[in-house]
Amino acid sequence: MSNIRHTVVVRKDLNLPVGLLAAQTTHIAMEFIRDKIDAQLKVSEFSGMEKEWIKDPYVSVLGVNCSEDLDSIIDHAEAKNLPCHIWEDTIPSPTFPDRDIKICVGCSIGPADFDKIKVVTGAFNLY
Repeated sequence: MSNIRHTVVVRKDLNLPVGLLAAQTTHIAMEFIRDKIDAQLKVSEFSGMEKEWIKDPYVSVLGVNCSEDLDSIIDHAEAKNLPCHIWEDTIPSPTFPDRDIKICVGCSIGPADFDKIKVVTGAFNLY
């Protein structure tokens, strides 16, 4: 069994409804694939780890308590040269129900060796 995983990190402080959380998690997980497709719908070559993950796709979903925790994970992943994809979206405002806001909802790390991902995300629990 491969040790290649893909980890999604989502902010819990946004208190997203379950359906929206599921949708956002899916968007975040697929961001690395969208990054491989340019405006002309040409597909860039997937790396060996990405191909391995696509054959055996394991995804972990972690929760962080605030944007500062998310920023810390992103910084740590980038410092470790792990593939990190940030996901921003327009969501309903938690403060003003009649407005939407653009916000950083989460990120994904990988596909990469799960042991290397755990060095970055080990202090955080499953969502």
